[in-house]
Amino acid sequence: MFEKNVDYKGYDTLIQPTDWRYSAACLGLHRFLTYSGFDFMLLNDCEDTFNEAIHGFDGILYHSSDLTEENYLLFAETFLSKFKGMPHIEVLKRFNGKEHLTDYEEKDIKTLNKMIKELKLTDNELKFDGENKDVFIKQINDNRLDIIRKCLYTFYQKYCRDIRNKSIFYNGYKTCRINGYWIDEPKKSNSLGFCFDKNSFTFEDVIEFDFIPFAFSNSEMYETYFVNNNYSIKDLVNTNRILSKRLRDNEKKNPKTRLLSVLQQADDFINYDVEIIVKNRDNDFYNTMFVRAERLRALKQLKDKSLSFTYKIAEDYWLNLEREVYERCLNNVLLDDLIERMFKIILDSEVNKTTVRFRINTLVDINVSWKGSMIMSELENAKKLGYVVSQRLIEKRGKNKISSYQQRIISALVAHDYDRVKEVLLSLSAYSGVEFAFFYKFLEDAEQYKDLAFAFASSLTVPSENKNK
Repeated sequence: MFEKNVDYKGYDTLIQPTDWRYSAACLGLHRFLTYSGFDFMLLNDCEDTFNEAIHGFDGILYHSSDLTEENYLLFAETFLSKFKGMPHIEVLKRFNGKEHLTDYEEKDIKTLNKMIKELKLTDNELKFDGENKDVFIKQINDNRLDIIRKCLYTFYQKYCRDIRNKSIFYNGYKTCRINGYWIDEPKKSNSLGFCFDKNSFTFEDVIEFDFIPFAFSNSEMYETYFVNNNYSIKDLVNTNRILSKRLRDNEKKNPKTRLLSVLQQADDFINYDVEIIVKNRDNDFYNTMFVRAERLRALKQLKDKSLSFTYKIAEDYWLNLEREVYERCLNNVLLDDLIERMFKIILDSEVNKTTVRFRINTLVDINVSWKGSMIMSELENAKKLGYVVSQRLIEKRGKNKISSYQQRIISALVAHDYDRVKEVLLSLSAYSGVEFAFFYKFLEDAEQYKDLAFAFASSLTVPSENKNK
């Protein structure tokens, strides 16, 4: 348990960011305390040492009496209003400065009545008519906390278990309240403990976990993120503040690549290894992405690479090339399988072969730079040979053989049948009368130098392909 009772200058509680759950709780709590104007202190700023504290971690000292349901709900109202997550605030904004029917357009009245109905502000069928706004304002003010609570349900349940029948800061859960951590006790409690002894089961749950939803960035987005930069509370706050701003600045980007695009420019606020917790709106669990500083530097180098390409693989799956490359970069995974997949795509008669070929060449360049197994000049020579051979076949009136040889090389490469690749390359060299300098490297170690074969195969081109869609 990383939340403890203490006695220091009037503060009675200490919480420390020891794992991502406590880190997120610390960030959400820090935002709550700061907004509410409550007194608190950071452990790193204390002159005294705490025997109760876990060495090596910062923490927040605060008054437990400040954690009330009313204070929590009022903070939630302000926090979610930024993302239009509090409809009653939107109603009040639409009323503001307007006193008479003539101040409203017909569509404004319809919208207001729709929102009033959804909020159930009156027990009867009373509607806003342009003159009776005071009735609804009074209903909002008189029932403000109940309204906030109802509006909070959907947001809160993205991160933690249902609070409909429990109070905020409920302290009687038998498992952790966080989605993906809590267990259906009546059905599964016997299987949790050692030798099916439920009494041996241990868990961690603290009321501060109710602040976790407020730690994640940009609540209106399909995916939200929390950076566990727990070196200190100040770093935790600053890193996540900048991340939220950068995500908002990149709202026009594809949601699937928005985070990765932001991470390309993260070296000014993430300069060492961190973990990023991802919460997808459709999942009742959290995903973890480990981000290493060295991989962020590699990701930044991809900024000017042309990787924009999508392709329908199956009915419910589209290949997003940019996202695939970015994710492999962060996870330090080579691009071999992605290159092979792109080679399969180039055989599709419906694609723009020039675009696909250009993307393959880009992928091969990136792959080689990550491997560091050869110099770029060798790669460029392999590409040039592909164009030379294509031209030589055209001169020999063997234009049809270009696609044939390319398909045979690609099929063998994708199947990892390197002996077959060597056979086809020797046959093509003999037919074209061109010596393949890269062949000797490939012959030496096909697996290590297969990028040379990739580059050569992608450069075998028929002039008419440039006109294909």
